[in-house]
Amino acid sequence: MARRSALLAKQVISVTSARSLGFVSQLWIDTASWAVALVEVKPSLLSGEAEKFLFEDIYQVGDVVLVANESVIDNEHKLVGLHSLVGYNVVTSRRRNVGKVRGFTFDISSGAMESLELDSFGLSIVPSSLVSTYCLFVEDVLDIVSDTVVVHEDAVSRVQRLTQGILGTQNIHGPGGEIDEYGRFGGRGRRRRANGQGKSGGRELRSEPKHPDDEWELPMDY
Repeated sequence: MARRSALLAKQVISVTSARSLGFVSQLWIDTASWAVALVEVKPSLLSGEAEKFLFEDIYQVGDVVLVANESVIDNEHKLVGLHSLVGYNVVTSRRRNVGKVRGFTFDISSGAMESLELDSFGLSIVPSSLVSTYCLFVEDVLDIVSDTVVVHEDAVSRVQRLTQGILGTQNIHGPGGEIDEYGRFGGRGRRRRANGQGKSGGRELRSEPKHPDDEWELPMDY
């Protein structure tokens, strides 16, 4: 499986002419089939007019992306029904916020999607050493609504941690989209429990009753 980030910024070369067609700037996903459909290229990494070709026209991927010839570029390709996914919110069917999409993994041969890569910000440029990242398999996705990915309610129990960043799960939201201000340090409920582990007059203090929001945390086996 390949990651989206492994293909971005790679130079695209025509095998026939050895001419550069530009650099990969975006991958567009057909969420009806959950496969990479289009590859977007620009003449430079920073600017330029975007052009597109079909993912199936890729001949080989290595240090560069090889295509058969320059005729694969076809700007008549429409983006209707296609999604870039990066930056999209991920919520459960009951609107519980799971995180944001920062990338995805897919089969480099067929383009078939395997999983979404999530974090708290939805910015692929933020290194995984700074922010914790997680993966969620596309089988758990119910629908794409505007810029939101809706997943099964119990999908959060199947989320897997990929990396542990120094920012932890900051900005991961609780029920109804409420921000957990203590998410960076492992959750509001955990902070309260820590504060309640003292003694007064030789008796252990009772912990405060849990707020309903405290029940929402990412799986603790991360």
